[in-house]
Amino acid sequence: MSRSGRHRALVGQSLTYGSGGILARLAGFFLVPVYLAAAGTEAFGVAELVVAAVTVAAIVLRLGMVASMSRFTLGESPDGDWSPVIHTVFAFVLAVSTAGTVAGALLLDRIAGLLDVSRGAAAAGLLGLWVTMNYDVLARIYRIERRAGRWVQVMVLNVALTAVLTLILVVWLDQGAVGLLLGTFAATAAVYAGLVVARRRTVGFGRFDRRLLGELLRFSLPLMPANLAIWALNLADRIQIQRLAGTIELGQYAAAGRVAAGLLVIVGAFQTAWAPFAHAVRGEEGDEVAKATYREVFTYWSMIAGWGLAAVTLLSAPYILLTFPEEAHDGVLVVPLLAGGILLYGAYLIVNVGVTISKRTRVTPLVAGTAGAVTVGLNFWFIPRFGIVGAGITTVIGYGLLFALQWANSQRSYPVAYEWLRVARVAAVTLGFLALSIWVVPERGALGIGLRLALVAAYPLGLVAAGALRRADLAELRALAGRRRRLRGAPPVEEEEAP
Repeated sequence: MSRSGRHRALVGQSLTYGSGGILARLAGFFLVPVYLAAAGTEAFGVAELVVAAVTVAAIVLRLGMVASMSRFTLGESPDGDWSPVIHTVFAFVLAVSTAGTVAGALLLDRIAGLLDVSRGAAAAGLLGLWVTMNYDVLARIYRIERRAGRWVQVMVLNVALTAVLTLILVVWLDQGAVGLLLGTFAATAAVYAGLVVARRRTVGFGRFDRRLLGELLRFSLPLMPANLAIWALNLADRIQIQRLAGTIELGQYAAAGRVAAGLLVIVGAFQTAWAPFAHAVRGEEGDEVAKATYREVFTYWSMIAGWGLAAVTLLSAPYILLTFPEEAHDGVLVVPLLAGGILLYGAYLIVNVGVTISKRTRVTPLVAGTAGAVTVGLNFWFIPRFGIVGAGITTVIGYGLLFALQWANSQRSYPVAYEWLRVARVAAVTLGFLALSIWVVPERGALGIGLRLALVAAYPLGLVAAGALRRADLAELRALAGRRRRLRGAPPVEEEEAP
């Protein structure tokens, strides 16, 4: 595949995945004010806390096994027979999720007391634990098969059901935090049931392999503590905010996080497409070609993600002030910090490619553990003094440390010469736009909103002026856009059904 062909493949996959992500983020973006008004800021924070607990429990029980599916399938099986891997992971996750849910039901009162939430919210969390663990296995199959279109269809169905059920439970039935949780988890359960039926020839127990399970665990076990540490970066601050600041502040922070998650349209789409693409390039091309591709991807990705960070920061202030209840307005202050953490996590995913290719995952828990410990430790000092802004600051510090340490770790096993000077110029331009948003441009009124929209549109010009975006890059982007227009005019290609 040519250089432009590789770029086109990644862009196409990312745009396809992103189409589903856009719908999910838009639904969350515009429904947050509705949920805040109907359930209240405190209930929104309680729901976020339960989701955090579900996430950490899922990480512990899965033992990193779902991540092993990609590494033991992509580029590893010439005949495409991945049944032993899929059956082994499917059976393992089903068993441990069921055992964990039963144990949680027996300890329901203790769990509710530990989290300081109602019994109903804790029970909804247990449903979410079982459903999300098993849903992740089936959803990842579509990513392994690189069937982005079908994956997006599944996501769109999940988003639509979630929105409908949550609105019924929260607005009509006034179920508060429990309604927020059940709306999400019940919708995912319905989609999961449909996937089990649709993929009944792909999943099952007939090809379960104990020897393979041992190999999968040797690869995945180091990932579990690493994922726990990343959870500490991403969600442990919710618990600390509840205990060190208060539940209202937790609700403000959670609502700001939903707005900042607009950047996940870019990062999430790229993350979904990146692993299959990176391993395909590594399998089809020599190391030097693959490394050159990774280097170029990182540079272009920094530009797109920087533009997204600038856009989220510029547009979030008027949106929050116009649509959120007044008690949630302080979320404006923390959106740029949380979005910055998302950007740094996306950068971590790219430089992590050397670790996944070499399968040298033993240092990853140390890297992630260090970043997570620093974040949690700093929160005890920052949150009491600066509230939710302090938690946002430590989020940026933690993800920045995660990115830097994993880059160093990855370079030891699979060195890639990234274009740091160009990336630094992108960072300088992005920081300049953030400064304008925070300290210069008005947050309210027609003039302020107009200036903010104009700045979002002007971001690429800033990259050109700084020398980050070059004439050759513009020519490549025009060529990619031209090819996509021609492809849209071509007859559609039917997607083959996977075995």
